[in-house]
Amino acid sequence: MGKIADKLSAPAARFYAFVAFFVIVFFTGGGSRDDIQSLVVLRPMAIIFAAYALSVSARRGWVGNLFPVYILVALAGIMIVQLIPLPVSIWTHLPQRQIYFDIGTLAGIEQPWRPLSLSPSKTLNSLFSLFVPLAAMLLYLNLERADQRNALVVILAMAYLSAVFAMLQLGGSANGPFYLYQITNNGQAVGLFSNRNHQAVLLACTIVIAAWYAGTISRSEKSSTIKVSVALGSIFILLPLIFITGSRAGMVLALPAFVIALLFVYHGRYLSNAPKNNNIRTRKPKGIARFMFWRHYSSRNLVAGAFILTLVSIVGAAFYASRTAAFDRLTQGGAQAELRLEVFPILWAMVREYMPLGAGFGSFEHVYKVFEPLDLLKPEYLNQAHSDWFQVLIEGGLPVMGLMVLLLGWALVRSQRLFDSSMTKGKRKRIFLSITIILFLAAASIGDYPLRIPSLMAMAAVFLCMFSDGTARSNAAAQPNFEVR
Repeated sequence: MGKIADKLSAPAARFYAFVAFFVIVFFTGGGSRDDIQSLVVLRPMAIIFAAYALSVSARRGWVGNLFPVYILVALAGIMIVQLIPLPVSIWTHLPQRQIYFDIGTLAGIEQPWRPLSLSPSKTLNSLFSLFVPLAAMLLYLNLERADQRNALVVILAMAYLSAVFAMLQLGGSANGPFYLYQITNNGQAVGLFSNRNHQAVLLACTIVIAAWYAGTISRSEKSSTIKVSVALGSIFILLPLIFITGSRAGMVLALPAFVIALLFVYHGRYLSNAPKNNNIRTRKPKGIARFMFWRHYSSRNLVAGAFILTLVSIVGAAFYASRTAAFDRLTQGGAQAELRLEVFPILWAMVREYMPLGAGFGSFEHVYKVFEPLDLLKPEYLNQAHSDWFQVLIEGGLPVMGLMVLLLGWALVRSQRLFDSSMTKGKRKRIFLSITIILFLAAASIGDYPLRIPSLMAMAAVFLCMFSDGTARSNAAAQPNFEVR
C-alpha cells in the first residue's frame, strides 16, 4: 500500500490526473443547463479528483496561493446559508417573499419553514457545480513547475480539439453526431460546447495562450521550430474560425487577442534570439527605405508584418464572405439581441429588489418571471440573465458583492508585484497571460455567462491560480524561471 501511495503522489501521477480531469471536463461540461446528462459523470468525478488532490499534495505549492480557493469556499458557504430553512415570521420579511406567502395562504397550504433561496434545488445544483473549479485549482497547485507549463499545453490541446469539432460540425449535418448536446446551436460551429458564444470565447483565449506558448520556446529546445510553427499556424486558423461561429462576443475579443498574441510572439524567446538575415539584399536601400528596412529587417519584423497583414485580410474577407454571421449579428442584431438589451433595466430593478441577501443562486430563471413585463413575452425565454455581473448580484446580493470586491482588491494588490525588480521576464509574461485570460472571461460575462460553463470554470480557476502563484511574494526570487524546462 505504501508503494501504491508513493506512485499515486508522484509528480507524473499528479500531472496525468490533471490531464484526465480536463479531458473529462471538456467532453462532459460544455453547457450550463442543470439537466445535461453528462453532469451525472462530471460532478462525481470532480469530487473524486478534488479528494485525490487533497490526499497526495505535499502542500509546498499551496503556500501563499490559496486565496482563490478561500474565495471559492466562501462562495460555497453563501450557497449553504441560502439553503438553511428559516421560520415563516423571518422568511416573509425578506424582499420579494410576501407574494409567495400570499399565494400559499390563498391556496390553503400550510406554510412551512423555507430557505432563503427561492429555488433550493437550483441553489443545490450551483453548490455542486463548484467542485469542478475546486478540483481544477487543487490539481494545478499540486503540479511541479515544469508540469504547470505543460498544463497549459493540455488546455491548448483541448481547445484545438474543440476547433476540430467545430470544423466537422460545419462540414456535416446540422443534427450530426459531432454535436454533443441536445439543446445547442445546430448548424453552427459550437465545438465541444452547446453554445457558440462560449466556443468563440475559448478560441479568443486560445489565440493568446498559443502565442504565449510560442514565446516561451527557445531555439535550443528540441523541435523548437516545429513547436513554434504549429503554435503560430493555429493562431491564423483560429482567428477566422471565430468569425465563422457567428458570436459577437468572440468577434469583439478577437482583435485584442490577436494584438496581445503579436506582443507575446514578437517579444518571445524564439524570435528574440533569431539572427538577422542580411543575405537576401543585393544593395543597400537609401533614404527612408534604409531606415525602415535595412536597419530593422529581421524575422521578428516579418512575423509582425504577417500578423498585421493577416488581421487586415481576414477582417476584410470576413465582411464579404458567405459566412459572416458574426458581422451580420453585430450590425443588424436580432430578436435575441433586442431582448437582451430590453431586459437590462429589468435586471437592474431585480438587483435593487432582492438586496441585501439575493434570491438564491440558480433561481434567476424562475424569479425573472415575476418581473417580466407583458411586452417582453416572446417565444424566446431567458434561462440566464445573459449578463453574469447582474445575475450574481440578483442571486447573491451583498455577500457576493463583498466577495467580488475582496477578490478585486486582492488582485490589484498582487498586480503591483509586476514591478518587482527581482521578477524575471518569463514570470511577468506568465502573470500578464493570466490577467489577460481572466479579463477576457470577465468582459464576456458582461453580455453572457461563460463562467457558468464547467470547462470554462475549470480554465478560469487554473489561470486564477497561475496569477496567484506568479505574484506570491515567497515565489518572487526563490523559484526558477517558468520558461526553463
